[in-house]
Amino acid sequence: MEGVIMNSKMEDLVNLAYEREMDRELSRLRQYLDLYRHRENKFFQVTDMKLKFMQETSEEIDKLYDHLAPGQAVSRAIALGLLRREEIPGEIRDAIQ
Repeated sequence: MEGVIMNSKMEDLVNLAYEREMDRELSRLRQYLDLYRHRENKFFQVTDMKLKFMQETSEEIDKLYDHLAPGQAVSRAIALGLLRREEIPGEIRDAIQ
């Protein structure tokens, strides 16, 4: 039972890291769109950015999280600053070290 709970917590952390990484990339796209609203970017550049996000960035993030083991995904998220060490329960920190 304890292993099931740990797996569930690990899965929650992986999902949180995924959401934060996608949000980080979406915020970059939002910043670009804000520049367009102020006429600093041309329309075709905005279209290119949206396509790049949909076809490359989001797909790359999806593949990454699909292929990494949960412990690797959590470790990576910590290294990238997507998860803080204090968000990780002690038993999971011990398991991924």
